[in-house]
Amino acid sequence: MNDKSTKLLDYVQMLDNDLSVGGFSCLSDLRSRISEGRIQTQMELEGYFLHPLTNRLVRQDGTAIQAVYEAAELLDIASISNIDNMLLGPAVTTDECEAARKRGKRLVKLAQALYPWLNLSVLEGIVRDRLGPACLPTVHAYINYQLGTSCDQAVYGYMKSAICACVYGAARPLNIARPEAAILAGKWTAEMEKAWLLEKDSLTKERFESTASSSPHIA
Repeated sequence: MNDKSTKLLDYVQMLDNDLSVGGFSCLSDLRSRISEGRIQTQMELEGYFLHPLTNRLVRQDGTAIQAVYEAAELLDIASISNIDNMLLGPAVTTDECEAARKRGKRLVKLAQALYPWLNLSVLEGIVRDRLGPACLPTVHAYINYQLGTSCDQAVYGYMKSAICACVYGAARPLNIARPEAAILAGKWTAEMEKAWLLEKDSLTKERFESTASSSPHIA
């Protein structure tokens, strides 16, 4: 895989945990479960990967990345914005929505710094005009579309980064040695990729389709 395709994800993990939105927010949930004693063993950790994490990464974020690719191909800003808002979810408070917008603004600035040769005016417009929060899956997908990365590779890169964040975040409190953690990350990256290949054609994207009667287009 081209390293350029995951550079943003790598920097998000290194520089600013608060930017860890989308699938990466599962790390916060995972840490809470560990601290509360609901996950205490590697088997229980793998159970978490099998159910909530697979559902999030494959059936939500993966589908969203695919939908952003399709919307970008059609030059449809309204659909990209709609996908972005659906990722944030309806059950958020005004304060949570505003916090997400601030994170998104920083995320787009980071993307601009990492990919100065790309035209990211669509993402800039979404943030500037408050059309959406600029969630990590949305920004990652649009950047990879601009880079010419295949949709499947963009999904794989996103899932791998999220899984590694979760595995290494859980390794210390669960006393999983680093070599074992690396094996675990590889195993579940492969499992997620397999799940994506099996399900991607049947996953519905209807919830990410724009309901706008007219769509502004990329210039």
